Amino acid sequence: MSVATGSAVADVFTDRSCADRQRIAPLDVRSSYDGSNVVFRLLRMETWGPALMNLGYYTFRGPLAFLNLVANLEAAQRRLVMEAVDLLEVGRRHRVLDVACGRGKSSFIVHCLFPEATVVGLDLLSNNVQVARTLFDQVDNLSYVSGDALHLDFPDESFDRVLCVEAAFHFPDRGRFLREACRVLRPGGRLIVVDFAWNTDADQKHRDDPETRLVRGVWQWHDLFSVPEYERVAGDSGFEMLSSSDWSHRVTRPIQGLFQFLSTLGNSRWGRRILLWKNPLYRSFSHADWNEVASAVRAHAHFHCYSKYMAFVFEKRCKR
Repeated sequence: MSVATGSAVADVFTDRSCADRQRIAPLDVRSSYDGSNVVFRLLRMETWGPALMNLGYYTFRGPLAFLNLVANLEAAQRRLVMEAVDLLEVGRRHRVLDVACGRGKSSFIVHCLFPEATVVGLDLLSNNVQVARTLFDQVDNLSYVSGDALHLDFPDESFDRVLCVEAAFHFPDRGRFLREACRVLRPGGRLIVVDFAWNTDADQKHRDDPETRLVRGVWQWHDLFSVPEYERVAGDSGFEMLSSSDWSHRVTRPIQGLFQFLSTLGNSRWGRRILLWKNPLYRSFSHADWNEVASAVRAHAHFHCYSKYMAFVFEKRCKR
């Protein structure tokens, strides 16, 4: 997850379908990733990031979710990007735009899988782009630019594929992003959006539940599209939806189980001893931190009852 919205601090939510929703506190998306909240501190204790900032795509599910701790979480994050890239169906000589590329590794993965394609990684934060260039911008056919997902500074029909992994929920106007993605794609071009979504239009009413407000504070978002809303708005933007896949069982449910396991350990004396044996850096977590983790776990469990983690495949309609 990273940032490519019109401003890092967006003070209004402007989706056309959400015009009647209340004005709320400004977003500060940078705070989602700067370690200032305990959820991201916990993730980083378990080798999450920093080159990739998605939740990961996990092998173990249900009661076995804790076994995902045996593996490096960065591997799960890389797997998520590769699952999304599989949906792109990149061809030789294709031009690929990776929107909200963060610190650049997702674009680098696309390049490694398809070295003959031209890959451009775009992110709003200049610091992210600078890191990406330092780490990955030493090869042919891969470049990074600072840019805004809602105002893509590229000519019409200049890309064959557009990728946006776990970032659109930050955007203050996802409809605008979809229209911009359609504009820069060639007819028949493909857009992959991996994003959180409400299960149904009716589930949007849970946006202001106390638990959901806590989740919104952690991840810094105002509202989500529902799954049907994504299809409607994408259709109005010039896309046909080829498929929509629920990845919750491989992403949000396993990591929720992992969070629950860590929270249980962290909120007991014997559990903290186990964590310190595994990773002495957990010594920096206070009792208050573990209480905050427990609250976040409960809030996310509530939120997951009404939302999904989706992978959408859109194709730009050909001109007639």
